Amino acid sequence: MRPVPSTPTRTRTGRLARAALLTGGALAGTAAAAVGSYVRHNLTSRRRELDDVADAGFVERQVVVDGRRVNYAEGPDNGAPVVLLHGQGSRWQDASPVLPVLAEDHHVFAVDVPGHGDSDWLPAEEYTNARVGEILAGALEAAVGEPAIVSGHSSGGLLALWIAAHRPDLVSGLLLEDPPLFSSEMPRLLRTTGGTLPRLAEEYLATSVVESFQRYFVARGDYFAFFGPLEQPIVDYSLRWLDRHPDEPLRLFFLPPFVTVFFEGLVRYDPAFGAAWVRDLWYEGFDTATALSAVAAPTVLLHTNYFDHARGSAYQDGILMAAMDSDDVERALRLLPGADLLQVASGHLVHVERPNAYLDALFGLSEEVNG
Repeated sequence: MRPVPSTPTRTRTGRLARAALLTGGALAGTAAAAVGSYVRHNLTSRRRELDDVADAGFVERQVVVDGRRVNYAEGPDNGAPVVLLHGQGSRWQDASPVLPVLAEDHHVFAVDVPGHGDSDWLPAEEYTNARVGEILAGALEAAVGEPAIVSGHSSGGLLALWIAAHRPDLVSGLLLEDPPLFSSEMPRLLRTTGGTLPRLAEEYLATSVVESFQRYFVARGDYFAFFGPLEQPIVDYSLRWLDRHPDEPLRLFFLPPFVTVFFEGLVRYDPAFGAAWVRDLWYEGFDTATALSAVAAPTVLLHTNYFDHARGSAYQDGILMAAMDSDDVERALRLLPGADLLQVASGHLVHVERPNAYLDALFGLSEEVNG
């Protein structure tokens, strides 16, 4: 009878156990390193972006128009001028992912729209597209001093449209980055995802709550609804974070910067700017169709169609989940017969989420305008 090899069996078992422990430890270490790298990226990438903007030569300046201070960042004079107007609730730094590349061969001006960033807040009755457009046109006249490509994102697109229609001498080309053409007029505004911010701004001003607008927005908005069942835990965590850091923009280590960059602008946002949309003040003296028909400069209309692309419809439960639906886009193109349409399967912040697509659109327009 063959003897039972007891000791060698224990040795093999021990080796297998040690190998399993080493493998498990290596996998755990790799996972921990990946998580650590992800968190570091979330917490430091925005700082690196802003450092790159400073290294590219951007300097903040101010100009006063009709007694209203307009803040902007100016890059080095490396070519034809480009003016960037951000969307509602943001600030000029929102464009930092694309600023260094743009500045390589353009003279870039990134502007804080009145009511945002370090530009002045206006009396509530002055928050109309026409009045804010007038102030921005005065700032362009003083700071740029020659026709420029004007690129406007979201509500900044409506302001860029006003300038192109009413001050064509200031605009050599027009890039409308996902503007809410037609969809942001009352009462339709309230049936769009973009209507949440102005609706909450109007509610905030009508209440006597003692909290920052940023906290009010996080507690009552649907900004994190995209995360489904994780929405409420994220909101709860965010509110605790804001209670500990009441004067800082919300930063969440577990979410990428393109999700949280919005809050950098929200801490310096005048809620009266948003309330003007709900109070039907924003469109006084401005008609979208008339303005589109008046544009003579070469134009690119950039439309994000993520929901159309991913789910087959721009609507969810009757709410428009984009800046425009296909009917809005077709109507705009009929009024802008010479415009180029670029559709991007992206979220609203194309210049942040899909910077290369945005840069391609702007460089293509610049080549058309400047040769």
